[in-house]
Amino acid sequence: MNTSRYIFFALLLVVVSLPLAAQINDTYVIPASANTGGNFGTRWLTQFSVFNPQLDYPLTVSVTFLPTGGGVGLERTFTVPANGTVLSDNILNDLFNIKDGSGALLVATFPEDNPTAPNDVLSRSFLVTTSTYNNVKSGTYGQTIPGVWAGLQDFKHDGISSVAHGVRNVARLGWRTNVGAVNLGRSNVTLRINVYNAAGATIMKDATLDLPPLGHRQASLPIEVDGGSVEFFVDDPANTAVVFPYSSTIDDLSGDPTYQGPMLLASAKVLFKMGLPQPLTLGRKIDSDFARGIRDTATHLGEATVVNSRVR
Repeated sequence: MNTSRYIFFALLLVVVSLPLAAQINDTYVIPASANTGGNFGTRWLTQFSVFNPQLDYPLTVSVTFLPTGGGVGLERTFTVPANGTVLSDNILNDLFNIKDGSGALLVATFPEDNPTAPNDVLSRSFLVTTSTYNNVKSGTYGQTIPGVWAGLQDFKHDGISSVAHGVRNVARLGWRTNVGAVNLGRSNVTLRINVYNAAGATIMKDATLDLPPLGHRQASLPIEVDGGSVEFFVDDPANTAVVFPYSSTIDDLSGDPTYQGPMLLASAKVLFKMGLPQPLTLGRKIDSDFARGIRDTATHLGEATVVNSRVR
């Protein structure tokens, strides 16, 4: 596998002023969410917040739950007031009545759900973020998992991978790292994983994580590394899936996690072929048309009630 690459400099290294449309979207993926028990008696919940920046009209937001291990998803909608926020401290329970489970979330606004809004991406755009956390007597601790919309496709077709860095997975030091992903495709795909140490040497090559269709999966990183990086590649010969990988490092002494959202990478050959890329053009950008096809496979649960800006 060709591992020569050129980081997409326009995201962080070039000072550019992005228009609002480049910063918000009408479709997002939350790669991981939970309402489930963890190691050492922990209980992980996902707090979920949606903000509607539109000043003149509410937005009806659709959330589709894609379960760990695959299977039929669940979909439900709720309405966010103009310039308002809807919050849930346990979105899997509040929206889907899931008492014990985990998976990914596909969050989108559709023109058919929002007939009073102009039919364009910016007019249906909103912001979403989550925090998967543990609630204990002394307080809460957890990790922010933001909404994203650009994923990976088959590496042999587009030459794009992604990398998470600052990864620690050393048992004797109390660090434990999980890797995971959600597959927005209709067939099984393989996520391939390379691990590099802090000096840049490859210490593991082409480890695999099989991903079910329209489903999420997470597993322990199978090799120790301290301060290194993990690179993800998708193996999907049909080149129809879009995959959103991630890594998460847990401090076993406190249980506190750190989420590493990977940056997209492309080889110099790919970048020269594309010309000078604009921010967010790397990878497959999902949109409401793509999300509609996934929503249509899920079980529809109707519209949720919002009380005092909290979803029920």
